[in-house]
Amino acid sequence: MVLLFAFTKKKLPIDTSFRRFYQHISPAKIQKLDLESNRYYIAGAAEDKIYLGHPSSPLSLTVVDSALQKKQIIRLSIDQDSLLIRNPQLRVIPPYFFLMDGTVPYILRGNTKDWKAYSISETIPYFTDVQAIDSISLAVSAMSSKTRELALGTIHLSDSATITLSHKLLQKQVDGIFDVDGKLLYNRQRKQLIYTYFYRNQYIVVNDNLQLQLRGKTIDSISQAQIKVITTKKEKKLAPSLMVNRYSATSGDHLFINSQILGRKEHLVSWKKSTTIDVYNIEKKKYKFSFYVKDIGENKLKAFYMLDNKLIGLIGNNIISYQLNDRYFDESSPPIEPQNLNKNI
Repeated sequence: MVLLFAFTKKKLPIDTSFRRFYQHISPAKIQKLDLESNRYYIAGAAEDKIYLGHPSSPLSLTVVDSALQKKQIIRLSIDQDSLLIRNPQLRVIPPYFFLMDGTVPYILRGNTKDWKAYSISETIPYFTDVQAIDSISLAVSAMSSKTRELALGTIHLSDSATITLSHKLLQKQVDGIFDVDGKLLYNRQRKQLIYTYFYRNQYIVVNDNLQLQLRGKTIDSISQAQIKVITTKKEKKLAPSLMVNRYSATSGDHLFINSQILGRKEHLVSWKKSTTIDVYNIEKKKYKFSFYVKDIGENKLKAFYMLDNKLIGLIGNNIISYQLNDRYFDESSPPIEPQNLNKNI
């Protein structure tokens, strides 16, 4: 069994090798809705709907309109009398949805017209993270039986849930497990998979066939994963380590990453009371700008999703939408000057 230790408080990591360029003001908060729980995750979004899953209620799907005015609870039905629950993950890409658990494992697929899910195959490979590409293809991160290390791959449901892994995409630095851990995304506009490393300043972009498109770098200088793995007879554990990139999302030509590294001349009070999002242009392979998402009380942004130039975020019990200024995405606009945003906190 592989366990991940909870991160403990330690000295704030500062990297003076780079300087961020911030939007002049934080994104405007459009609307907020109290979900009455802080355990929701974003299962998908399309047109005017946002789909939320809850780990303790895997057969319930919460649907919120994009204006955050209406909330609907949908009860999912499955073709089984019971379902083993360990790490359930809902993914919605209308007109399909998936209920999956890579630790059991199983994959159920259904249609959003009736919200009935059916088992795909009796032989499902194990996986850790998963994103739906289309109705018959899934992108996954999984432990390779060949190398016993983490790898990226695809599962094709039309071929008896066959898994295809690439052992060349994730680059091992320490153990091939914790050091390559990260967040898997799928960019529907570009039809590309994006993987952001948690513990180093890198991300990779590949196509649906697992062919490498680019290896990108985030603006900080943490290129080597600063982790320590503790091995016992029963398990491997990750000691408290420096996380570089925590949450991420993608839309169009852009990649949005929540960085955990404080840059040069950044205001410490602003940093501690906000979540920093760095924006990268995937097509041009360059850093664009950054912006703050302010905390709500003691609660920080814990996950987010991009809908065009709107950020849908989860903070505490709330789901909140923010509007980003369109001009910051315009490639013809002049460079953005660095700003001290302490006055806006």
